[in-house]
Amino acid sequence: MSLKNQEVTYTPSGTRAERKDAKRAAARDATLPRRRLFHGDEDKTAEQPDPERLRGDWGSHEANSLWGPHRLRPAPHRASTMTFAAAYPFITESGLGHEGTYIGTDVFGSGAFSYDPWILYDKGIISGPSIVVIGTVGTGKSMCGKSLVARSITLGRKAAVASDPKGEWVSVANAVGGKVISVGPGSSARVNPLDAGPRPSLLTDTQWKAVVRQRRRQLLVALVSLMRQGTPLHPVEHTAMDMALMETTAENSTPTLPMVLDHLLNPSPETLALVGRDGGVAVSHSLRRTVSGDLEGMFDAPSTVAFDADAPMMVMDTSALIGASEQALSLAAACSATWLEAAVTNPDGGKRLVVYDEGWRMLADPYMLAKMSEQWRLARTYGIANLLIMHKVADLNEIGDSTSGHRQKALGLLTEADTRIIYRQKHDAMRLTKEALGLTEAECDHVENLPKGVGLWKVGNRSFIVANRVTTDELEVFGTDDRMHL
Repeated sequence: MSLKNQEVTYTPSGTRAERKDAKRAAARDATLPRRRLFHGDEDKTAEQPDPERLRGDWGSHEANSLWGPHRLRPAPHRASTMTFAAAYPFITESGLGHEGTYIGTDVFGSGAFSYDPWILYDKGIISGPSIVVIGTVGTGKSMCGKSLVARSITLGRKAAVASDPKGEWVSVANAVGGKVISVGPGSSARVNPLDAGPRPSLLTDTQWKAVVRQRRRQLLVALVSLMRQGTPLHPVEHTAMDMALMETTAENSTPTLPMVLDHLLNPSPETLALVGRDGGVAVSHSLRRTVSGDLEGMFDAPSTVAFDADAPMMVMDTSALIGASEQALSLAAACSATWLEAAVTNPDGGKRLVVYDEGWRMLADPYMLAKMSEQWRLARTYGIANLLIMHKVADLNEIGDSTSGHRQKALGLLTEADTRIIYRQKHDAMRLTKEALGLTEAECDHVENLPKGVGLWKVGNRSFIVANRVTTDELEVFGTDDRMHL
């Protein structure tokens, strides 16, 4: 029979189920040597294990289970959280650590959030200790500032409030064992802004005298400029004021404003030879308001109070001046800030938070702005951390337009602060906030919708959404809206 016409008959042995079992057994036997090589720790000469025991290595027999003889072992990959954030968007910050003052809860990380400017500076996370807190009315910015200050005191820090125009920090000072100096009409307290203040231990007699003389000269120039609405002094007027200050200091180791005014109104022969009879007349009339004008009885006599460098907190309460003219408020702020500066800028005084509440008012004052700028630059030298609290960046528009040098200097304080805390802002204020504080689009979206008590913390190059947590006792001390409740 030819091959073409040959018929071949094949009859399979066993049932269909038996043939499938045989086929599976053959496949398992073929993979056993390869599996032993993969694990490496098995003896190649060892007796082959029972195929039924290896069934689990093949995985589940359910649909879409990728059933097979091989295990999936992806190669490890290393990348930063910044890179992985694209693939894993729920990766959050690890936080700043447990050291420092407890503030509240990291909303995204769900852990405790602590902060201390000096510790973070030592770690290199921030380049300066200055802090700015911005938030509209009722968003929790004041509560945040008071929480930071009061809790920092429990860790050994100190605090000083340069001016408390609404009296909100008085209760905080009383709660932490601090001291309050209240100035204003009818108050018995007298503050001499020409006090020398505590002397740093590192300065020699000559250096200390030069520092005190320069500080007093700057204050007198500022008071006269404020009275003249920013009009600068003429060279002759500068000379007349310097001569009056020098002659007053030569006669009294602790000069006062009335003493300087008396030498301006009755110049010595040496002064007359330099500036003439009328050289200091205009200056004397401008300075007279601090002695017998709006501020009479507040800054025109030797100090009846003293700055206690050992007190955990000192507050300059100026709430009695509510309703006074803008010039009177500026004069009071200049006098109190100069007196306070002489104490808080002493490097021997320890680490201290210096609070500037209602910052928009102080930034609008040329003298206060100059003082704040100096303390921003020398904060590390003095060992202080400046805390500026204000409502919104748009408040700077009241100082001047975008080309104003005064406005640019005030804006510089915000941009130079390495810790920026932003509470909820209205939509129309976000453009200036974004530009001034370097916010991203995502951060702006968060800021517009933050609930009360929750703020965006930008610490160096890192960002956190933090919910400020306060106790019931703290709420009674820190709260500012009690009068709104029935």
